[in-house]
Amino acid sequence: MEIENEKFFIEHEKLMKRSNILVISFFLFFAFDLYFFIYFQTNPLFMFNLNRSTENLPNALLSGIFALVLYTIIALAVIFYLWFLVLYLKKYYRVNYKLYQKIQQILDFFHVVPTFLFVVILVNGWFFSVAKVDGSSMYPAFENEDTVVISFQSTLIRRDVIIIQQEENFLVKRLVGLPGDKLKVDETGVYINDQLVESFVPDFESIYYDKVLAENEYYVLGDNRTISLDSRYFGIVLEEQILGEVILEMNP
Repeated sequence: MEIENEKFFIEHEKLMKRSNILVISFFLFFAFDLYFFIYFQTNPLFMFNLNRSTENLPNALLSGIFALVLYTIIALAVIFYLWFLVLYLKKYYRVNYKLYQKIQQILDFFHVVPTFLFVVILVNGWFFSVAKVDGSSMYPAFENEDTVVISFQSTLIRRDVIIIQQEENFLVKRLVGLPGDKLKVDETGVYINDQLVESFVPDFESIYYDKVLAENEYYVLGDNRTISLDSRYFGIVLEEQILGEVILEMNP
């Protein structure tokens, strides 16, 4: 009998140590998840942005299904952990030890949820996102409904393809003018620091520009010049309007 009691005591101690780890780590990571979920709502390309438009999602249906499944798993995980926490605090394991063990086994599965979500939120909020190209203003580099990967941490250089926010719209454009550039744009072409970098015949009535770009000012153009609404149309792009650099096209 003493041996059985000692064995039960050892198993009980292991179970309680495991319980401590599960409860503390789950709610700690869940608190981090909630904080960064709220923090990244300011990023319009954040996957879990509550105000993100379905128009710039690569596949709105699949994204919606993914979000629904993920939110369901999170809800189930929270429910099970709250139930487990009640049992843990009330010491029900003394009354029904086997039930407590079974619940803990279920929680071992759900334990990866807040950790996985934490990684996804950080990667998507700080480093990368995906979006869908709408229109043909960047043809032939990108076609309508192409899916692209966007980096939020890239160092921008001339000729990079970037995504900008212009009022309520997200636009993919080519970066032409950088801060400090002496930029001139007229009917003969684009001049940077008095050097002709490209010639084109724009299809706009008034596109003349001759100025040194300030520290946070950028000039963008669409590759399909004849139809692109770009800096010739809406003027200078400010640094805070640049959401990231397009680094990869996911379409075959």
